Amino acid sequence: MFRFLQRPSFLTGIFIGVFSAVIVRISQIPNSGPPEPRVFDTSKYQKWFERTKLGRRPVPFDVLRYGNNSFHLESQYLRERIAILCVILVKTPRNADAVRATWGRSCNQLQFLNLTTERKKMPSIVKNRQESSWVSLCELLKTVPGQFGWVLVVYDYTFVLVENLRLFLGGLEPLDKHYLGHAVQFWSTVYNMGQAGYVLSQGAVRSFKQKFNDKSSCTKVLTYRNQEDYYLGKSLLSLNITPVDTRDSNGLSTFHPYNLHHVFFPEEKHKLSVFPHRCCSPHTVAFQSIEGDKMYTYYYLLYTLQVFHYGELGNRAPPKTTEDDQIWKTFLKERDISEHISPEQYYKIWENIVDDPTSFARHMKREEYFDYN
Repeated sequence: MFRFLQRPSFLTGIFIGVFSAVIVRISQIPNSGPPEPRVFDTSKYQKWFERTKLGRRPVPFDVLRYGNNSFHLESQYLRERIAILCVILVKTPRNADAVRATWGRSCNQLQFLNLTTERKKMPSIVKNRQESSWVSLCELLKTVPGQFGWVLVVYDYTFVLVENLRLFLGGLEPLDKHYLGHAVQFWSTVYNMGQAGYVLSQGAVRSFKQKFNDKSSCTKVLTYRNQEDYYLGKSLLSLNITPVDTRDSNGLSTFHPYNLHHVFFPEEKHKLSVFPHRCCSPHTVAFQSIEGDKMYTYYYLLYTLQVFHYGELGNRAPPKTTEDDQIWKTFLKERDISEHISPEQYYKIWENIVDDPTSFARHMKREEYFDYN
C-alpha cells in the first residue's frame, strides 16, 4: 500500500514541478498585445510620393537604353531625398572590395569598419574589451554625421538592394525611432540579426548617442565580444526602441539572414525568428551572398541584365548616310594621302594612329583596364 501511494505522490510532484516551470516560462514572455501594423507597407510610400506633387510614368528599357531622351529615374530622386550611410562590418577585404564595386554604389556614403576578432558560432568570452566588435560599432555610431536620415549596418557578405530599402523608408519619418531588420529572440532580448543587416533611423541614432555619451560607456556592460547585433538590440531596448515586423503588406519577408538557396529551400524553420519568415517579398532588401565573387554575379543579374519585353529601337539598324568606299577615301583625303595605296600601306597608317590588334588585345587583358567603378 505504501508503494502504491508513493508512485502517485512521485508523479504528482513531477506534474507540479513541470507546471510551475511552465508558469514561470510564460510569465517571462513579454506581453505583445495587439499586433502592430507593418512598417514596410508600399501604400505608405505611395502616399508620401503623392505629397511631393511629382508625376511619374513607366519607361521601357528599350527607350532608356537606345532612345535619345534623358530621364530622371525615381530611384535617382529617392537617392537625393533619402540619405543612407552604409556601414560595412569587414571580415574579408576581398568582400569589402566587392561591396564597393557593386551594391555599395547605391549608398549615399560607405564606411568600412574592420572587425579584429573572429566571429564564431559560439560567442567567445571577451579578454580585451577594446577588441570587441560591439565596442567598435558602438564608437562608430557615436560619430554618425547628422545629415544622414538612416544608417544601414551589414556584414561584408550581405547583398543589399538599397533601392528597395528606400522604397520602404520613404513612408517613414527618419526623426522617429526606427530599428528595422530581421527580428530574433535570445533569452529575453529581441534584436535584429546581423546576418540580415539592420537599419537605424536618425531618431534612434540620436537617442543612442545620448545614452552612450561618455568615453567608457561602450565597455560598461560586456560579456561576449562577437555579438554586436545582440548588444545593440539590448541597448536600444533600454531606450524603448525595439524591432518591428518588416514583412511587406503581403506578409512576405524582406530581410533574409541566409543565402538565397537556404531562403528558397529551407531545411528547417527559422526557430529564433520573432515574426514568421515567409519567402520572399518582390521588394526584398537584403540576403547573404556568402562571398565577394557571387556579389558580382548578383549585381549583374539585378542591375545590369535587362529584359526587353517589347521595343524596336535596339534592333533598328542606324541610317546609312555614307557609302563604305567613301569612308576610307575621306580618311586618306583628310591626311593628304593618295587613294592609290596598297592594303599594307593603309594598315600601316592605322597602326601609327592606334595600337595594332595584338597590342590592343594584350592591353585589354590587364586588370587595370577594367572599370569596376
